[in-house]
Amino acid sequence: MKKYVSAVVDTPEILEQFLRRELGLSRKQISQAKFREEGICVNGERYRVTAAVKPGDQVTVLLESEDRESAHLVSGCGTLRILYEDEDILAVDKPSGMVVHPSHGHYEDSLANMAARYFREKGMAVRIRPVGRLDKDTSGIVLFAKNQVAAARLSEQKNSGEFCKEYLALVQGVPEQQKGTICTDMNKDPESLMKMKTVEKGLRAVTHYEIRQVFQDYSLIRVSIETGRTHQIRVHMASIGHPLLGDRLYGKDMRMERTALHAAACCFRQPFTGEKIQLQAELPEDMKKVMDENICII
Repeated sequence: MKKYVSAVVDTPEILEQFLRRELGLSRKQISQAKFREEGICVNGERYRVTAAVKPGDQVTVLLESEDRESAHLVSGCGTLRILYEDEDILAVDKPSGMVVHPSHGHYEDSLANMAARYFREKGMAVRIRPVGRLDKDTSGIVLFAKNQVAAARLSEQKNSGEFCKEYLALVQGVPEQQKGTICTDMNKDPESLMKMKTVEKGLRAVTHYEIRQVFQDYSLIRVSIETGRTHQIRVHMASIGHPLLGDRLYGKDMRMERTALHAAACCFRQPFTGEKIQLQAELPEDMKKVMDENICII
């Protein structure tokens, strides 16, 4: 899908400096645009980035052309639960039991396959770019960027902490503290192909949690993470004695058929306008059912 950005020059300067200052483009993005037909234009004419521009000039940059489509992805079946969409972003509510990316045994039924079908049916040539991922069992918010620059800017927001995602989880028992932070490093468990474990010196991992509701023998907690390690929330909560319900790797309470983790809220800035966007995904029915079957104490 074609993506243009444009702006009017306000002060005399070299075009490349204007592209970096006003449009926020990196040297790599400018270099890529230079080789596209109509890639960098001033007042409708192709222009060298080393040339000067003057006040009133209209600068237009083609950031992505129509040929960047995920042709390798098979169109998946099913209907996306769309939470938000604009010309740069698609946000959906992923059901549990579905992988985000195609993988072994899931070459046609991933969330990316469904997104590919959605864009094709709308006549949009979009390369599928998930911004982050969720485990197969985890439900909730997943973002897709519709162009390369949007993906890069959202990734920068994640690295800076401006992109925030919050999770809801059902955990065994009740943590001693109403709020807490777990700062234990993590690494792969050498005795398992699937598991991660906490270690003294490993990959930095920081998890914040807060109790939202307390039931007879489990709790609903809200969780946010500063780092995105594999199984981070599951491993950290299990490390303090409160594994997630339904977690077959790190827990024992199987009253749910899947790990009780849901990406419930997300906050970020629109990558081009800077507008603050806040999204929420309703708690899924399987987690609601477990909560409805028990009396809330607090």
